[in-house]
Amino acid sequence: MPTAMIGQNPLCDGQVLIEGEVLRALGTYRQHKSSDAEAGGLLLGFRRGPHLHVTACTQPFPADKRTRTSFKRTCAGHAEIAYMRWRTSQERMDYLGEWHSHPEAKASPSGIDLREWRKLLRDRRDALFFLIVGIDKHWFGIGMQSRIEPMSMRSADNEPLQAAPSAARDENCSHR
Repeated sequence: MPTAMIGQNPLCDGQVLIEGEVLRALGTYRQHKSSDAEAGGLLLGFRRGPHLHVTACTQPFPADKRTRTSFKRTCAGHAEIAYMRWRTSQERMDYLGEWHSHPEAKASPSGIDLREWRKLLRDRRDALFFLIVGIDKHWFGIGMQSRIEPMSMRSADNEPLQAAPSAARDENCSHR
């Protein structure tokens, strides 16, 4: 896995950068064995104009409900970690999205995934990033309002976030 990955947001002129530390942590939840249960959590980081910078994630708690083909956060620990990170970052670190694993080589969202993500997006103005950990290949996507689009990601070695090239499309990206 590269040290970091970057991709162009297909819904606006922003980019998404995922730190290698996050990718390495999520990679430990690949479901190689038939006894491996799905895992999931929150994606945390920073909103910089239309850009998202994923710098942290929560990982499953023992109280979360996990089976081979489903994951449900039931532990308040995920929200507590997000709140603690927000407070210790002078209220800058934000909830950026969700991640979970699938027991398939090439991950893709299920109908349940899409329905649950649309619920999350319904009352939000900001974009959310979604990541599904697959055995061989992950799925990356971004959502705003009711739209969810897949994203292509590439190695970000030595690539800084770039400023949005066009202010005209920025109105489609809500940001703080």
